Amino acid sequence: MAKRRFVGKAVTMRVKEIARCANVSADTVRFYSREGLLRPRQNPRNGYYVYGSEDLRRLRFIREAHKLGLGLEEVKTILTQTTDDGLSSNELKKLFTDRLSRLEQHLSELERLRDDMSTSVDVWKRLPEAAPDGYSVQQLIRQWS
Repeated sequence: MAKRRFVGKAVTMRVKEIARCANVSADTVRFYSREGLLRPRQNPRNGYYVYGSEDLRRLRFIREAHKLGLGLEEVKTILTQTTDDGLSSNELKKLFTDRLSRLEQHLSELERLRDDMSTSVDVWKRLPEAAPDGYSVQQLIRQWS
């Protein structure tokens, strides 16, 4: 369990502690800090970076956004512009709609690839038992084009 320190009423955690709470690596926390997605404060007494509850909330949001397939730049846009009242509801909807469209296109490409590979495997099963040579592999691949 992470040791959370209370400074006044604020919770503070070091890198490893916030990483453990968010189920990510310490390197991930450091990376997001360098990218400006997390805003740690440096403890003047010991030089350690400390993170608060807002950083933990942001870190959990980043992790969930990545699960949805959002890229780093999209996450940055959401975090920076929503906190600065710069991203409207319509812009956020557009960002998600665009991402969904790209995801659907990618799924279509993957389905086509699966069908092509399945066809090739079926063809390959009908070939005589021998090690495939370069020519037979090329023929199977050409079928995909």
